[in-house]
Amino acid sequence: MADKKDLAPENVRLKDNYRERIFAESQKLDKSYLDTLYFIVDCY
Repeated sequence: MADKKDLAPENVRLKDNYRERIFAESQKLDKSYLDTLYFIVDCY
């Protein structure tokens, strides 16, 4: 399950609302934050 410590480092430039949406999606998928982020990048 996703943890707050899984969040992308601050030096990764993401808008704060994207961070929250990705975190919510990672919890819905029961995957880590970074796995979810990589999945999104792979899809686009």
